[in-house]
Amino acid sequence: MVITDRIAIGSTAAGAVMVKSPGGEGHPNMILIECSKGYLMCGYLNLEAAEKFGDAAVLVGGADFNEVLANPIKGMTTAARKLGITDGMTGHDAAMILNQ
Repeated sequence: MVITDRIAIGSTAAGAVMVKSPGGEGHPNMILIECSKGYLMCGYLNLEAAEKFGDAAVLVGGADFNEVLANPIKGMTTAARKLGITDGMTGHDAAMILNQ
């Protein structure tokens, strides 16, 4: 099942997509939150590919949109770092920068 939503990021919104357990029952969800300058993604998606394409991408774990925004980031691309995203930020902190 695919779930789409618009979620609040400060005073703006971002598109959010979740594929529920794409590998079957017991597997994690696949999550992407699309901001105006880049995106937050779960571990199902490939940070190395995002780097190769020059995307401003941030890797964050979580079972749903709220957890992805609340959890600390696990990695980022060079383009995301150049926008001001730093280690130790939460997904929400990174999304605020990516959605300016």
